[in-house]
Formats: sequence, structure tokens, C-alpha cells
Amino acid sequence: MDWQTFLAHIESDGLLLESAALAGLDESVPCCPGWTVRDVVEHTGVVHRQKTLILHGRLLENPAPPDLPESDLIGWYRTGLAELVSALRDSDPAERVFTWFPPDQSIGFWFRRMAHETLIHRVDAEQGHGEVSSIDAALAADGIDEVLTMYVGGYPVWGTFEPGTSTARIECHDEKSAWDVRFGLFTGASPTSGRTHNLDAFVVVDRQSDPAVTIRGAAADINLWLWGRGNMDRLEVSGEQKVAIGLRQICEEAMD
Repeated sequence: MDWQTFLAHIESDGLLLESAALAGLDESVPCCPGWTVRDVVEHTGVVHRQKTLILHGRLLENPAPPDLPESDLIGWYRTGLAELVSALRDSDPAERVFTWFPPDQSIGFWFRRMAHETLIHRVDAEQGHGEVSSIDAALAADGIDEVLTMYVGGYPVWGTFEPGTSTARIECHDEKSAWDVRFGLFTGASPTSGRTHNLDAFVVVDRQSDPAVTIRGAAADINLWLWGRGNMDRLEVSGEQKVAIGLRQICEEAMD
């Protein structure tokens, strides 16, 4: 997916989030216990503005998040979205800036990440009102890839992944995309926090001949399921369902 397409999705999904906010800020968000639509708008607005600070300053360290407004939350959010879109449009995706993903310290990272961040949170806001707008299948398939290969899958260089024997396959029937993942154990001590990790994990691997489970569905349904915004009952699960449940649990822990 090219940079301009990511940018178009940030803008369109951002405006859909605003529309949901205009319908009411006090509704509960079912997938985020304790959150209302107001919390979604505040969170997304802070994320957008923080990334704009990185882009404008070509920062190599993460800036402090901006303060919330004292009034006109939706207007504040709308302005922040427009500023993010403008900052990305005026940026070279190859230029170096801070990101939280060491292998990719480029502005291009934020094109992709903000497209998926904005999509997931507009779904949150819309679910608060009980109806979700359509999701672009190509963007959803890219979102699955982001989760499996970058956001959750894999491991940092300071840790060790010990592969197990169990694998799972994920297939999109509308985008003709597929991924195989191998489960295992990640161990290591973070050089930043000093925290020791001993976690169930997975990595994307070459196609396997006999996965323990195959999960099929529309790209949008799979993406929302991985993000905890959709149910498994919209997917076709063939094989060991407990392995599919385990995959989702790993995603939940990593995204918490």
C-alpha cells in the first residue's frame, strides 16, 4: 500500500471518528471496558498531535503528549487530525524520525501506523453507537500484516525466541492474503526497563504443510478479531480452536 493511500485512509477514517463523536460522547465503548466515546476521541487526538510534533520537529526522541483541551473536544480533535494529515503530506516517508519500532525509524512508519491507529479507534467510536461503517479490505489486510509481523509478532534483538511445534494459518478470502505463524516462548531482559520477560509469543514463518489451525474470513473481520474488536464467530476456524484462542490471547497481552 502506498503512502498516499495510507494518508487518504487517515483522513477518511478520522472524519468517520469525528462523525461518531458528534453523535454523542457519553456512550460506552463495548470493546474497551470503562471507556466512552469521549475517551476514544481524547486518546486519538493526543496520539495524532504527538505524532505531528515528531514530524514537525523531525524529532529523534518521543515528545511528551500534549494536554487535553478545556473545552470543544471535537473541534480540538478535528484540528489535530487536519494538522497530522498536513504534516504527513509535506513529509518525505524515507526521512528519519523517532518511532517505537527500532527496525524502522522513518516517517513512513507513521504513515502506516497512524492509518491503522485511526481505523481501529474510529471502529471503537462507532461501536459505541452500535453500527460500524465499512472497512477497506486492502487496509484491513495490511493491518493484519502489521499485527503479525510488527506490532505483535517477532521479538527485539535483546531477547530470544524458542520456537515450539504448533503453527497457525490466517487466510483472507477477499484479499487472497495468508500468513503462517509459529508459536514459542520469548525470554529476555529489556535493556531500557530492566524488566525480565518470559512470554508466549509467535513469529511469522514460511508456509507450513500442516498447521494446527486455519483461520479464514474477510480481512476486516480478521483484523478486528486480532485487535479485540470482533468476534471469532464471524470467522471459519478449522482445526484446534484452542490454538486460535491462544493466538488472540498473545495479541491481547501484547497490545495491552
